[in-house]
Amino acid sequence: MKKTSKNIKSAKALLTVLLCGVILASCAQEKPASISDSSGVGRDVSGVTDTPDDTNPVDTDAHTPPPSVENPYEEGSTSWDIVNGKYTYYFGERDTSGLSSITELSKSTRTNLPDQPDGYDWFFGPSTYNEATGEVTKGAWDRYDSTIDLIKQYGGIYRGDETRKVCYLTFDCGYEHGTTSKILDTLKAKNAPAIFFVTGHYVETQYDLMKRMLDEGHLIGNHTVNHKKMSAVSGDVFVQEISNLEAMFKEKFPTAQPMHYYRPPSGSCNDWSFKMADAMGYKTVMWSWTYYDYDTNNQLPVAEALQKAKNGLHPGAVYLFHAESQTNADMLGDLIDWIRAQGYEILPICDIDA
Repeated sequence: MKKTSKNIKSAKALLTVLLCGVILASCAQEKPASISDSSGVGRDVSGVTDTPDDTNPVDTDAHTPPPSVENPYEEGSTSWDIVNGKYTYYFGERDTSGLSSITELSKSTRTNLPDQPDGYDWFFGPSTYNEATGEVTKGAWDRYDSTIDLIKQYGGIYRGDETRKVCYLTFDCGYEHGTTSKILDTLKAKNAPAIFFVTGHYVETQYDLMKRMLDEGHLIGNHTVNHKKMSAVSGDVFVQEISNLEAMFKEKFPTAQPMHYYRPPSGSCNDWSFKMADAMGYKTVMWSWTYYDYDTNNQLPVAEALQKAKNGLHPGAVYLFHAESQTNADMLGDLIDWIRAQGYEILPICDIDA
């Protein structure tokens, strides 16, 4: 099983100059742990070792690009494969040459999207899935066509392939509440891929969990340093929030694949923010279903939350969960089993780029 995306844009050297001014002067220092011969899934470790004294070399044969993937590290390209039963990713560097037009981008509209009322950024995407027939009643779950077109125009993601029974698991990680280990245990037991969108606080404090995410075949996405309302910040702050988080991540995990996916905190976005993320070479990842799960003091019963998640299933569904939810941790295994029983595949988010 393998998917490879089209090359997106040619490389331009201007990126380095533009981003250097906004990268953190210093990041929290933490020595990466050594990699065993069986780990490294989710990383580009070809010819690289994390061990300072090279006493524990990496088994590079297990992590080299598949022979059929031509130039897998070209700028903007993405591909994935399953190596030794685990998901493995090959990403090229992002094209951020669009930042050369940041002055022009500042003229873009800052008004909220028409299906996103003032002061309300969340979109829950209610729908009804008929388990007996497999039919989906859209109801009010879909976003406006104008919003979907805007997301697509700037390379963003709302849903995946609507012609196939596929879905995608995404988790936001603003802070740790002691539940992510169980989520990772379940994903590992079920061999299901996911992407985790992390903040600066998470990068600084949760090295071991993030290492597990990478080593166990998951992607890590950009959720900004400080979780600001990104549709309302200045252009400089927008670039800093994203590029500084990336620098922190790279400091901790120098052999990890380049970040390609960005999720706006609280889903706050507009025409300008989509253009800015695209100029930085990031794909803005929205979602087609979520529920109220992020208040750790107000968690739904597992059975009720599971039924909500089942109702949200549809071709190309992008599920958004918060990793700090105990309910999510408790219901995830049952949800994965049920999704597959409906004939759906759970695929990596980068499959949408293919």
